[in-house]
Amino acid sequence: MKCEYFDVHHVSFDMWLTLIRSNPMFRQKRDELFRDLFSLNASLESISAHFKKWDIRFTAINEKTGKNLDAEEMLSIVLSDLDHTDKFDGRMINEFFQRQEDIFFMYHPKPIEENLPVFLKALKQQDINISILSNTGFIKGKLLRKLMDHLELSQYMSFQLYSDEISFSKPSDEAFSSLLSEARKHRHTDVANILHIGDNSNADVGGATVAGMQSALINSNNLSLLNLNIYRNKTMA
Repeated sequence: MKCEYFDVHHVSFDMWLTLIRSNPMFRQKRDELFRDLFSLNASLESISAHFKKWDIRFTAINEKTGKNLDAEEMLSIVLSDLDHTDKFDGRMINEFFQRQEDIFFMYHPKPIEENLPVFLKALKQQDINISILSNTGFIKGKLLRKLMDHLELSQYMSFQLYSDEISFSKPSDEAFSSLLSEARKHRHTDVANILHIGDNSNADVGGATVAGMQSALINSNNLSLLNLNIYRNKTMA
């Protein structure tokens, strides 16, 4: 594997399939909850396929528009497409997300790299600031913050930005402008001294490049996070 080198002040990470991967049991248990709570007369396989279909569509819409569909709105659309508009209301939608949180932590995601804490600690020791810029879907930013605490990774982050909280999705200019603005609250840095790392060539690499930042594509190609050599040149402004 080749090693790529980056000279930076600040490193921003995507979340899903960059730092963490889902527990396969989570989606099964979530889909069971969805079926049972809303009394759906459908097989678990068809419900899972339906969720996957709409998840892909919602991701494409958010990336195309640069906006962020609310999780509650997305769930309502999935239910409506199943022709079950008479089987849910706002109370049931809220109950779904409350119970989903319990399932999420019972079958929570794990870091893709076992040595992730060591990697992040090494960046901090070089006086490099670290943050998250991640699009969200049915899993909200507030839940991902709790996950980062649970995985004991929050301690390495200067801040975390999630699309449902800032109302903009990558690769929009607004999402990366939010990253730059927040980064400058912690240290004066030029946009070119920020590196954004992710698995999506459009949302992560494309968005960062247009914003004037450095970028690295990992996991969806032949590079892993551990193939990146990231350092801070102390002579940089």
